[in-house]
Amino acid sequence: MKMLYQGLMEFTEMKQLTPTVVNKLIERIEIHNNEKKHSHNNVKVDIYFTAVGLFDIPTEQQLLKTMERVEQKNAEKSA
Repeated sequence: MKMLYQGLMEFTEMKQLTPTVVNKLIERIEIHNNEKKHSHNNVKVDIYFTAVGLFDIPTEQQLLKTMERVEQKNAEKSA
């Protein structure tokens, strides 16, 4: 973990995204087959980061549910 932390520290003051930075942060990128939905073409892209693996960006609904759970737990702790 210490090595990971030291490796990430070099990126905290990064001013420009370079190929070297991308190669250090990203393990691989998978591009899936094209899907057509509602007259739009959608292509799913999975980015696997070296330190965390595949990271799914949560939807707005997932974020709202998580915020509600956190608020509920905080309210229970306060009671």
